[in-house]
Amino acid sequence: MVNRYVLAASIIVCGFSAWADNHTAGASTDSADAPVTEPEVDLSAAEKIFKKSCRACHGNKAQGAASYPNLSDLEPAYIVEMLERYRSGERIGPNSILMIQNAKKLSDQEIASLSVYVTTAFD
Repeated sequence: MVNRYVLAASIIVCGFSAWADNHTAGASTDSADAPVTEPEVDLSAAEKIFKKSCRACHGNKAQGAASYPNLSDLEPAYIVEMLERYRSGERIGPNSILMIQNAKKLSDQEIASLSVYVTTAFD
């Protein structure tokens, strides 16, 4: 029984230590601040995701439509930030429910790829 408590306490301490390492005072760990590097970007996969999940609302060239914003004029870092916020379930605007449903399915790499794709594919 004591071994279980020691094990549980060790896991909690290690988890807190890892959390503290990633959340040091004054340090920014947002992935939106990290540059998107070429190996992380898969434009082919991003195109498939865009055609399946994004273009119905944002337009064939990410130009926006009605209450859905133009994405092609935005910075990739901003798109990454917004998709990560939607993925976490944060409600930001009137279309949040749709965006949350789509963003929850995306990995970090897919978000990075989409952000580059929508800002460069339609120049």
